[in-house]
Amino acid sequence: MLPRLRLLTELSAILAVARVGLCASDEVLSCLRQERSKHENPVQNVVTVTAQEPAYLHCRIPEGSNHMVAWTRASDQALLTAGQHSFTSDPRFQVSRKSDTDWILILRRADLSDTGCYLCEVNTEPLSTIYAVYLDVQKPATPAVPNRQRATRLMANMAGDEVLLNCTVSVGSEPVDDEVIWTRDGKEMNLNDTNKYIWKVKRSAGIIVHTVRIREATMEDDGNYACESKHQRASQIVHVNKAEAQRSSSNPLAALIVMLVCVVATQGIL
Repeated sequence: MLPRLRLLTELSAILAVARVGLCASDEVLSCLRQERSKHENPVQNVVTVTAQEPAYLHCRIPEGSNHMVAWTRASDQALLTAGQHSFTSDPRFQVSRKSDTDWILILRRADLSDTGCYLCEVNTEPLSTIYAVYLDVQKPATPAVPNRQRATRLMANMAGDEVLLNCTVSVGSEPVDDEVIWTRDGKEMNLNDTNKYIWKVKRSAGIIVHTVRIREATMEDDGNYACESKHQRASQIVHVNKAEAQRSSSNPLAALIVMLVCVVATQGIL
């Protein structure tokens, strides 16, 4: 009778291993193979928590039984609790009897070193019943480093017959590539034409300002202007209206109708 009983109890260990799959680590499988019960363990065999969080290890015993339940730590065979009494000097461990059938080992503020196998033993006859629970305490996720925001803004103004395009790049305190490409309607502008364009770069703490001055601007200079760096692009659609500027001499900016402003923030070095 006893060999048959041993065979039945060993089946629970096989079922426990099957539930987690053979892809589990050797340490987990070794823990679960210690399970010994005539019934399949109805609770979770592997409990995963983050360090400094509480861990709850459940042990379900047959309904209507009045057996003593003890929790031990498999790594050093330390008796943690028996019944509702604690036998460890570590105040983080305590036992809670949620119901007549559910005995919970509570570990408050689990540490990485608490990772390992815990055994719930029930004093059944002729062999004690053992349920195995593997506790996996993981490191807290590294807080995401906030993206360093770099913004590119293109502003357009008009002064007399000239259009001023100011491309302001906010770069923080990190060194970046100063170069930008100026385009009009998707085509690179020939800024070497000094009769038409004057361009310069001004640098200050955390900001680079690229300026293009369009001389004697006319309606032929209408278009979608953009300044592009390695990872960022900002653009504006510009319409030059000299006649409107003459009628609104008190507001020379009326000569320039801005249709679109696009501000882009990206991660990484420009």
